[in-house]
Amino acid sequence: MDEGRRNFLTYQIISGIKIISIDDIKYRLIAPSKEIRFLAEHIYQETVQSLRFDNLITKEKSKLFLIGLGIWGDAHSEDLEKLEKHIEDKKISLYKSLYNSDRQKRLRKTLKIAKRSLNNALAKKHSLDYMTLDYHAHLTKNKFITAMCLLDNKGNHVYDEESFWHADSTVLEKVINFLDHDIISIEEFRELVRNDPWRTLWNLGKESCIGVPPVEWTDDQKTLVTFAKMYDNAYQSMECPPDEVFEDDDMFDGWLIEQRRKREKDQKQKQVDSIKNVPDKAQEVFLHAPTREDADNVYDLNDTDARMKIKQRQKMIESHDGMIEAQHLPDTQLELRRQQMDEFKSKMKGGR
Repeated sequence: MDEGRRNFLTYQIISGIKIISIDDIKYRLIAPSKEIRFLAEHIYQETVQSLRFDNLITKEKSKLFLIGLGIWGDAHSEDLEKLEKHIEDKKISLYKSLYNSDRQKRLRKTLKIAKRSLNNALAKKHSLDYMTLDYHAHLTKNKFITAMCLLDNKGNHVYDEESFWHADSTVLEKVINFLDHDIISIEEFRELVRNDPWRTLWNLGKESCIGVPPVEWTDDQKTLVTFAKMYDNAYQSMECPPDEVFEDDDMFDGWLIEQRRKREKDQKQKQVDSIKNVPDKAQEVFLHAPTREDADNVYDLNDTDARMKIKQRQKMIESHDGMIEAQHLPDTQLELRRQQMDEFKSKMKGGR
C-alpha cells in the first residue's frame, strides 16, 4: 500500500465518513448515532417477528438441511477444526523459520493452499445462510442504518424513518452495492496500524485520536483500534518478536498463537495443581469426572503428548476386547525399557 492510500484510509476511518459517487452525484455516508443504532436493533426485532411465518428458515433448520444434503455435518466440522489447527501450526513454524528462507517458501505455499481450503469449507458451512430469517433481519437492519446515515451533496438526509419504507430505493441500493465492494481487508487494517500517519496519531493520543467515545465508533474504527492494541501488547511483551515478524502477518500470527498456547498450557497446569496436591515428579494424576462434560474438561487438561498416550491406550484396550493388564500397554512398555536402560547405564558407570 502506498503512502497516499494509507493517508486516505486512515483519515477516512478516523472521520467516520465515506464519500460515494452515484450517477455522478456525490453523497456522504456518516457514522450512525446511538439513537440510529437503537432504532436499527428495534427494526431487527420487528423484522424477525414479521417474517417468522414466511418461507424463511431458522439457523437450526439450515444446519439440518446442510446435513440432509450432505453438504455439512459433524465430520465436516471436525475436519474444519483440524484444518484451523493445521494453519495455526504452520504459522508457528513460519515464525520459527524467520532466518530460514527456503523453509519459509515451503511453508508459505502450504499456508496458501490451506487458507484456500479453509475459505472453501467456510463457504460450504454458510451456504444456506441467505435462506435464514436471521440473515434477512440483519440485511434490513444494516439497510436502515445506511439509509439514515446517507446525506446528499448539500448535507441533507436522503431518507428518514418514514421514507425508508416507501421512497424509491434506487440510490440506496447502489450505495449498498458500493459498500459491499469497498471493504477494507484485514491485511490493510494491519498495515495501517503499523505505519504512519496512524502510528504517530495513536502513540500521541491513543483512543482520543478517534475524537468520539467508543460507543459511537464505527465498525472500521473499532477494528483499527483493536489491531492497534494488539500490536501495542506485542511491543510491550517480555518476549517481543523482532521487527521483521511485525511486518509479516502470518509470522506475527505464529508468534501470537505460540504465546496463547503457552498461556493455555500454564493455566491448565495451574488448574491441575489447584485440584490436588500433585507431587513434583508425578507423571500421571487421576481425577474423578462425574459427568461427560466434566470428563471433557479433564481431558482438555492434558497436553498433546498425554492425549496421544490416551488414544494409544484406548486403541490397545479396544483391540483386546476391553481387557488388558497395565504392564502390557505401549507407554508402560516404553517406560519399562527406559528404566532398564537407565539401570544398565548406571551399572556400566559403576563398573568403571
